[in-house]
Amino acid sequence: MLYEEELEFDKKFQVKPFIKDCIFELLERFWVLKETDESLFYQIKDHEVEIKKYFRETFHYRLISNHELVKLEKIPVVAHSWMGEKTNKSVSVFKSSMDYAFFFWLLAFLEGKNVDQQFTLQNICEYFQVQEHGQLVWKDGVGYQNRLSLVRVMKYAVKMTLLKVEDQEIDDFSGDDSHDVLLQRTPYSSYFMRMFSEDISSCNSLSDFMAYLDKENQRNVDRKHRYYRRLFLEPIVYHKEMAEEDQEYVKNYYSGVENHLYRYTDFTYERYNGTSLLVKEEAAANEKIYPTDNMVIKISMLFGNYLYQRPFAYPFNEDNKLELSMVDVDNIFSELKKEHRQYWTKKLRQAKVEDLRIEVINEMKKWMFVEEREDTFIIKEGLFRIVGEYYLEK
Repeated sequence: MLYEEELEFDKKFQVKPFIKDCIFELLERFWVLKETDESLFYQIKDHEVEIKKYFRETFHYRLISNHELVKLEKIPVVAHSWMGEKTNKSVSVFKSSMDYAFFFWLLAFLEGKNVDQQFTLQNICEYFQVQEHGQLVWKDGVGYQNRLSLVRVMKYAVKMTLLKVEDQEIDDFSGDDSHDVLLQRTPYSSYFMRMFSEDISSCNSLSDFMAYLDKENQRNVDRKHRYYRRLFLEPIVYHKEMAEEDQEYVKNYYSGVENHLYRYTDFTYERYNGTSLLVKEEAAANEKIYPTDNMVIKISMLFGNYLYQRPFAYPFNEDNKLELSMVDVDNIFSELKKEHRQYWTKKLRQAKVEDLRIEVINEMKKWMFVEEREDTFIIKEGLFRIVGEYYLEK
């Protein structure tokens, strides 16, 4: 059986622009709330049947829709660590594992409250104490760090409209453990966590949970769904990291995928022997693309160019990857800093080579350009799609 997008058709045929807009917004946003974006909410609701069908047939995704919100449950093929990162304007909000623990305790706390029910910040602190069997400290040095952690979590919850502040300021809790804030639950907290087809309470470890996700990805999800999920959720798709049947799909249905993307999106489809990715001429507001006008990104482009210009010193292996030691990487960053530091921000000019390496490598990991294995860095070919160098204007 052939899928619709696997058939040849006239590329002039595109879906209506507002349908494309709805598809894009649902893929980009965590959810669409009626109270904060009423126009988009009703635009999606008016074409809900068509949009639901699109996501079901293309990704095997579920569109949650009620009178308060619309949310597309975006499930990846592979769960990468950066996918769970909470950010605000590309800056990480959560700083530690404690932040994540507090956040999930907060979700559990909110589940025990009715919509629009009011409670206080001290009620939340008491609930957290129960979870930690009375061992959680709010005073002194450790307590101060815990208060900062809770403040970060609470501010993120407010930003996501999981709760509302009715009186007092959350920030004041960081300096005073007795400070209280009046809060109110919204209707949205029950929809923050994605739905699971089975009871996951039997998972006793991260490996158990990852095994469950792998099994879920095989159930009712075929190679087409997996490929589109990767294309839209991962910065770049490495074909050798896919199952063999998925690689066959990429080889056989290039024109179908290209036509599909032309019809339903503003992306251009690029497919090479070992990789495929989506590219765009212009970024929408708040859309995260590579490269951006960010100094860490610029240094990653310099890093890629440094390696690209020295193929004999840094040869690719049979998998089209480079393997570098930590010493190699530090030496490269040292050279780049020596040559280009005058163009960098003050923070990065003054950074130690080790700190520079950590920051830039962590950013490249988010774009799937680098893997770290103990003291070895695996540089992947996606890094060389766009490289950069400084040129003096004449």
